Amino acid sequence: MWKENVSWQWEGPHRRPAPRIAIQRRAIVWDGSEGNDRRWRHVECSAEKMEGGFVAGRGGGAEAMPERVKVVAMVAFVMALCNADRVVMSVAVVPLASVHGWSSSFLGIVQSSFLWGYFLSSLAGGVLTDKYGGKRVIACGAAVWSLATLLTPWAANHSTGMLLAVRALFGLAEGVALPSMTTLLSRWFPCHERASAVGLSMAGFHLGNVVSLLATPLVMSRTGVSGPFSLFGLLGLLWLSVWAFRITNDPRDSHLISVSELRLIQAGKTVRPSSASEFPPVKRLLSKLPTWAIILANVTNNWISFL
Repeated sequence: MWKENVSWQWEGPHRRPAPRIAIQRRAIVWDGSEGNDRRWRHVECSAEKMEGGFVAGRGGGAEAMPERVKVVAMVAFVMALCNADRVVMSVAVVPLASVHGWSSSFLGIVQSSFLWGYFLSSLAGGVLTDKYGGKRVIACGAAVWSLATLLTPWAANHSTGMLLAVRALFGLAEGVALPSMTTLLSRWFPCHERASAVGLSMAGFHLGNVVSLLATPLVMSRTGVSGPFSLFGLLGLLWLSVWAFRITNDPRDSHLISVSELRLIQAGKTVRPSSASEFPPVKRLLSKLPTWAIILANVTNNWISFL
């Protein structure tokens, strides 16, 4: 549990004043001893550091980067690739249509074909993540969508049916990105840092849009239509080689995380008993104004985005 402005600590059955250097927030953790000998450990973080974002190490010298910061950086990078791979086709479809003589209507079908698989895997992504963990699901998704990106120019030259199949496979793989991202971050970050972690990851997602729109024409002008597909596809496989060996589903399984950081993450989580009836009825959700605000925001965002 969290205590603010704590100025005492347990020593056996007695308590004694402790010097307070700065305003502090402490996680009070029982060490397992019994009776009057019960002792409490305190995980201390200055209020300024905790409220300001991810907590850095302590000490006067160079500080090691917390492992959860590396996790969110890796997630933000793959989310950038997730969006960048979509945008490549938005730019490359113009020269592809010119080469293959596609009509305007067929061009729209090619652009939207990734949604055929995307909607299906978006529904299944949460179930898969709960069963296999965010690390595995997002890794499999990134591997498949990177391979599909690499294969897109070949599929376009082979046949229109092959192109549509590869793009549908691409969407099927990308649909698991958001569910696995949120589940993984919820395990790696305490409650007071989760919004920042998700915000940084989604910032990476939208940054991928900008980078791909700028980079794709430049790469195509030097390497041809297949160049940007190869570039972003290989970046995805390179990311996967690092992700597979450095990231775990849960911080407790990581051999790279420090004891103090693990303690901070665990102390900052809200533990509630789960039950099968915990999810509120849909009718009750739809009776709440915030639910409709979220629906309206998503409809507006997606309408503009996909147009």
